[in-house]
Amino acid sequence: MVTSTQLVTADELLTMGSDAPFELWEGVLKEVSPSGSKPSVIGARLQIFIGQFVLERDLGFTTNADGGYVLDSILHTVVAPDVGFYRSDRYPGGVPDQGFYPMPPDLAVEVISPTDRRTDISRKQELYTRAGVPLVWWVDPENRSVTICRPGKEPEVLDESGVLDGGDVLSGFTLALDRLFALR
Repeated sequence: MVTSTQLVTADELLTMGSDAPFELWEGVLKEVSPSGSKPSVIGARLQIFIGQFVLERDLGFTTNADGGYVLDSILHTVVAPDVGFYRSDRYPGGVPDQGFYPMPPDLAVEVISPTDRRTDISRKQELYTRAGVPLVWWVDPENRSVTICRPGKEPEVLDESGVLDGGDVLSGFTLALDRLFALR
């Protein structure tokens, strides 16, 4: 995985274009490699489940792994969760005409790939926590589990027999994890 040592701004990252496989962690480019098949399918399924729920209730907008969110404009931190959601009342204009989403998501879903290092996962969760993201789901396809992170609370781990709950962020959303992980 490539990491730059020269500091970069969010605007500079944007000018690199959508083909640039990077996030920006406190001014440092962090390479984001393509996912394997299982994490990709699970991410797509989550996008559908969450997206359908959000659309039917007109709650806001969901994004895929191409959607960059500015977590910190001063420290130049831009991430692209596999699935993101933000409430429409937080950005009344709907969807920005250009550039990254100028704020953190309300929900960030990260699907863990076999190449993801635990130190990078922990570091990225720190970035989400500092930015005040109310709900982060770390989906682990290999262990068929989801770790739920909320500010000020201990992470909660659900195995495939559990039910994912949208809490205050996506009130009423539930998803049985055996349904998410059923790939046959």
